[in-house]
Amino acid sequence: MRLTPIVADGAVSTRSKLLWLGDESVPPNVQQAVAGRWDLVRCGDDRHLLGRLDEAGLAVVYPNGQADEPRLLERLLDTVDRTAAVAVVLLPPKAKVAWGVLKGREGKFLCVDQDASPGELLARLDAAEALQPFIRNLEQELEAARHLGCPSAGQIDELDEEMRLAARLQRDFLPRRLPEVGSVRFGVLYRPLGWVSGDIYDVARLDETHVGFYVADAVGHGMPAALLTMFIKNALQTKRIAGHSYEILPPHESLRQLNAAICEQNLSSCQFCTAAYCVLDVPNLTLTYARAGHPEPVLIHADGSPAALASPGCLLGVFAEADYRSTTVPLSPGDRLVLYTDGVEDALSSGGDKEQFKRLIASVGGEELDEMLLQLAAWIDERGAKGRPEDDVTIVAMDVAA
Repeated sequence: MRLTPIVADGAVSTRSKLLWLGDESVPPNVQQAVAGRWDLVRCGDDRHLLGRLDEAGLAVVYPNGQADEPRLLERLLDTVDRTAAVAVVLLPPKAKVAWGVLKGREGKFLCVDQDASPGELLARLDAAEALQPFIRNLEQELEAARHLGCPSAGQIDELDEEMRLAARLQRDFLPRRLPEVGSVRFGVLYRPLGWVSGDIYDVARLDETHVGFYVADAVGHGMPAALLTMFIKNALQTKRIAGHSYEILPPHESLRQLNAAICEQNLSSCQFCTAAYCVLDVPNLTLTYARAGHPEPVLIHADGSPAALASPGCLLGVFAEADYRSTTVPLSPGDRLVLYTDGVEDALSSGGDKEQFKRLIASVGGEELDEMLLQLAAWIDERGAKGRPEDDVTIVAMDVAA
């Protein structure tokens, strides 16, 4: 069976290939997610599938109607696992067997609800595409080491397994679905520099009318930074529960408790991190935020003018008794808020110039949310081809519908 690109007749495209592994037609949400970004290539039961996967490096697996047939699913996943490709697997929520099979795999597979929004699918595909080069490089290094005979093949396989597990574990700490509450929508751009990331983010409903979201950045790279991000995910408290009632903690109190928890660990390496945490009151459109040594969030008003949201607060993990301050600002329909890590500033501006970066963010403020993130990702990739970025890249953007 031949590979058939799903593009217009006579069109010549230089975009990357995205393999479609499924017998069914491509659903509209997938078509919207990949439009203008990848050339979607249909690839069914092809005897050259291994080579095609290695060449493309990125695939979408759609076992529609066969998701709960584990032997068929395992056979397809085994084929992907024998290559350096990363696969995004579209599964129905009720396919419990398939979800169980994938949880037992060693990375390289990102699961998503087959009915997810185009924005969520795009976020997963972006994550898969960012992960793929590191998997390819690691497998090449492991293969070279095997040929050299140092270290032993068993040790290499063990390291390979541990790194895959660490990458998958960290991805499991990220939100599977971004909430949509009232007129508010979220989007994410997440680009780890290496196999694992020193950045972490979360967006979660705190109750029927409040959403909490943050971006945090552990100082350093590699496994120590990644382990600290997982600690942050578990240690950040958003509510105080007493009996049958609860109180949503203000951001400064959440950061204060998180700082105390990190200091209490007395970590020997990678003990510092920055964070920006926000709580949004959706019906009243008020945003309360606090910062801990983190880049200032940028609020792009409906008229296109940008404003940096300043707030005092030192690094987390330095002084156990550090204080933080919450600030509340009103929002209006058409406003957009952008949280990001300093890797984004470095990747998009000269020497991390904050004013230049703020103007650049504002210049795409009039685009749809997904389109803005695509444009920023394209600029980051363009600069990456010239030797950048040099750090993890994370953006969490929030729109208030006009």
